Amino acid sequence: MKSRRNVENLLAEEAETQHWNRRKTQFQRLTSADLLDFSEITEKDLKILFTGSYQLSQAISYLAEMMNESGKIILYYLKTSENQNNTIIKILVRSKHINSKTYKCYIDYTCHSVSYSGIRRYVCDCPNGRCTVGCCSHIAAVIYYLSHARYLSKIIRPAEILSHLFTAEEVYPVINDDSDED
Repeated sequence: MKSRRNVENLLAEEAETQHWNRRKTQFQRLTSADLLDFSEITEKDLKILFTGSYQLSQAISYLAEMMNESGKIILYYLKTSENQNNTIIKILVRSKHINSKTYKCYIDYTCHSVSYSGIRRYVCDCPNGRCTVGCCSHIAAVIYYLSHARYLSKIIRPAEILSHLFTAEEVYPVINDDSDED
């Protein structure tokens, strides 16, 4: 962490000099058959990449915001190849706080790698997106989904259990009769 704290984000500089954010490009909707060459990363390694568990919990929360009613993740991406092994993807991530705001995330990764070492560089155009130690919540959500969550049998929304707590069929009165003794 100390060695990377003063390192410039080279992917951010490349995105600026190449005017990647200004280009009009056609994005594809991400399906389960897309980006299968992305690194598979365990939750333990994700915590190392994200520099702690806070960003992992934020990633799960952002992922829940990207789900539709049927539980499918809605992401749009564009893929470019630097060479045979390295790929840069551009992904649109909707802001959790401002509905009309969409952030552009770039992730440079090594194809078919194992562990977080396959994630070479990343940048987001949000206010915290240029960091080189850890990453913003938008990048974390995309990496978490592509490297781990999509291989799970079900992605659980963080507050999903709360919505089922007070269903009418499951509410039982504690006291059946009114009396002064109660």
